[in-house]
Amino acid sequence: MATTINGQSLLNMKAVSARTGDLPPIPAIALQALQLTKEPNASARQLESIIARDQALSARILRIVNSAMYGLRREVSTIAHAVAVLGMETLRSILMAASVQQVFQSGGRGQDLTSKLISDHSWGAAIAARIIARRTRYEAPEEAFLAGLMHDIGKLVLKKNFADQYLNIVSEVYRGDTSFDDAEMVFFGFTHAQVGALVSEKWNFPPQLAFAIGCHHNPEAAGKYTKLASIVSLSDAFMIFLEVGIRKNKQLHLEKERATEFLRLDPVAVSAILDEVRASLTRMPE
Repeated sequence: MATTINGQSLLNMKAVSARTGDLPPIPAIALQALQLTKEPNASARQLESIIARDQALSARILRIVNSAMYGLRREVSTIAHAVAVLGMETLRSILMAASVQQVFQSGGRGQDLTSKLISDHSWGAAIAARIIARRTRYEAPEEAFLAGLMHDIGKLVLKKNFADQYLNIVSEVYRGDTSFDDAEMVFFGFTHAQVGALVSEKWNFPPQLAFAIGCHHNPEAAGKYTKLASIVSLSDAFMIFLEVGIRKNKQLHLEKERATEFLRLDPVAVSAILDEVRASLTRMPE
């Protein structure tokens, strides 16, 4: 990655990593499968044979594929069938989504309310990012979907490593007293976006995803990846406006967001996208 993220040096990033402890590794099977999806000659059967080694991951993928979000007419029962119906690019996004869920729900005890709200917000942002990407003719809408899905991964890392402190932050944000960024800077001296950028590096995300995650609160800092970061930033704002997640603000002026200006969306376009996003939220996976 570049030498700065959100105006912070890589030395400060290493300090963040030291304070957050061991960042979660992506499951080995998921990593193998993700690497295979990048191979031009990879087959659906090869992918299925790898994912089948992890039954929990396979089950999560099929649950997401069969959710109302994809509107499939027939139930998909195999990974190979999922690739045939949705394509390798879409399945890569689903595979990453399932991997993230597996990492942070590995205890088998389900989600607490905070994790559920973060998950709902992230899924909603992913859906919104894909819609915004298509509306603004971004060349890789599935990439935007994945960036939207992963933009708040840092919150889960902080919650896992600093449970009591993060509960206080969540309470302050939920009451409307502050934003996550401001509260995190007070408590930790760094933000979830910076932690998310570190996770992106550890998981060997391509630089555009790492920058979109690390800069989703100041997309202009993403340099040549500002468009993707702006898409993610606006999708995040949409969720706040629609009150999906912990932070809620019905008074947010979406048409005045910096990301909106960069993407050159007028109020009519913002309203049309918002309507499409609102309708699509009813199809989020459980």
